[in-house]
Amino acid sequence: MAYDYSELSQHIEDWAQQAHELGWLKNSPIPIFTAGEKNLFFEEGWVNLISARPLIVAFMGGTGVGKSSLLNRLAGKPIAKSGVARPTSKEVTLFHHRDVTLPTFPLTDIHVESHDNEVQKNVIWIDMPDFDSTNERNKELVLNCLPHIDVLIYVVSPERYRDEKAWQLLLSEAGTHAWLFVMNQWDIGQIEQADDFEKQVKLIFNAPLIFKTSCVTSIENDEFNDLSETLTSLATQKTIEQLEKRGHHIRFRALQNQMQDYLLQFGNEIALKKLRGHWLKNWNHTEHQLQQGFKWRFQPLAENFAQLLPFENKEGKNFLWDDWAQNRFNDALNTMVIDAQTLNLPIVPLEIQLLQLREKAQKQFNSQVELQTRQALAQRGNLVQRSFLKFAAVAEIIFPLTAMSWVGFQVFNGYYESNQTHEHYLSIDFAIHSTLVCILSWLIPFFILKKCQPSLEKCALRGLNKGVSQSLASLNHEVSAVIDEFQKQRITQLQNAKTLLALCESITKTPVEIDKNSTLGRMLVTEK
Repeated sequence: MAYDYSELSQHIEDWAQQAHELGWLKNSPIPIFTAGEKNLFFEEGWVNLISARPLIVAFMGGTGVGKSSLLNRLAGKPIAKSGVARPTSKEVTLFHHRDVTLPTFPLTDIHVESHDNEVQKNVIWIDMPDFDSTNERNKELVLNCLPHIDVLIYVVSPERYRDEKAWQLLLSEAGTHAWLFVMNQWDIGQIEQADDFEKQVKLIFNAPLIFKTSCVTSIENDEFNDLSETLTSLATQKTIEQLEKRGHHIRFRALQNQMQDYLLQFGNEIALKKLRGHWLKNWNHTEHQLQQGFKWRFQPLAENFAQLLPFENKEGKNFLWDDWAQNRFNDALNTMVIDAQTLNLPIVPLEIQLLQLREKAQKQFNSQVELQTRQALAQRGNLVQRSFLKFAAVAEIIFPLTAMSWVGFQVFNGYYESNQTHEHYLSIDFAIHSTLVCILSWLIPFFILKKCQPSLEKCALRGLNKGVSQSLASLNHEVSAVIDEFQKQRITQLQNAKTLLALCESITKTPVEIDKNSTLGRMLVTEK
């Protein structure tokens, strides 16, 4: 699918904004080129009396180097403020052919002048405020205009050709524009200064175009006309298309670089694995601390349960997971967040999910412990004990019935035999022994049930131990689930980011070819 800059940059901005809101990006995303594809000086679908849109040329430089004087000389009249008034000037002066229709500017403080010089009809000249003036508004105006300018004329004077602020702007914008250089006020300049300036500019440009001019005193080697003719020769549809394509390519490359910077903020898989390992090591220590801290409370809680008292203390507060336990748990989570930050992983999405776990840890822990304790009380002892007690309960009924049945059979059988032999069928010994058998058959299971029944206190204690172990394991599982969800969200964000990056790379893989030895080629910094 084909994208233009505005569309793709909007996709990237939308993605970056939601990623920032979710905490995956540290700083709020700032649009790289706020103007997008739309030029500040021309309406969309611009149509005019001339065949192609004009070349937009701007003078840029420090205070007092003569930018306004150059534009006034070009216009043949004082259309731009110059001299002592210049350091406080807040306006942009724009000079264009009368056949060029300009839109309503979103910027304020723009002074517009027109002319009818056919030689310059394809060039719009702009005099921008002094970048290094005392007024911060001037710098803002310059930065707002820069994305819409084709050619920047860097103006210096023999006294101020090493101006730091203007030079820093040149360094930051060198690759995004075509540049010409003017040593103005050459009537007071020296050849050593021109050579030094050329040497300085060659640190950036291979073969820069430098013109020497004077707007006050007439000199023999004034190159102002050469400057004007050079720009007029560049004001062709081919050159403008080349600059637009190059600017288009640069903007997409800037988007690509921005996306690569974003990807660095997501960390890597190795960091995630280390985070898991750090958490498990830290949790083992924290779990041991918690278990040791809970032990002394088990006995009072078990006694409460044995007496069927509620799980809370007299103040209605939980008697097991208190502020101390919560702080130990929070410390473990805080350590994990610090580890994530050390491993260059985004911590805000992690903190958001851990916040929910912090808030529900107490309730979840105590609910599980209480459940296990109640189950232990409801089902006393282990499986072997419960089976044995069930057998004793059945024996308490079966054994006496069996003994009485046997005694009854013996009585009936003795009675029958005594009728046949006319002998006594009962004796004192039989009566005593049969009574003892019946009593013992009931007493032994009854005694076993009474003496072997696990105490409520022991059952509660066993339930508390089991509940604490399971609850701590559950908290560990919850944290692991948070890390899993963090990894899942990270993968989703990465996939979206890599898709946008691939679109940028598909557009920037073929650079714009411009002959580096041509006039335009000498005005550009070679793309790498």
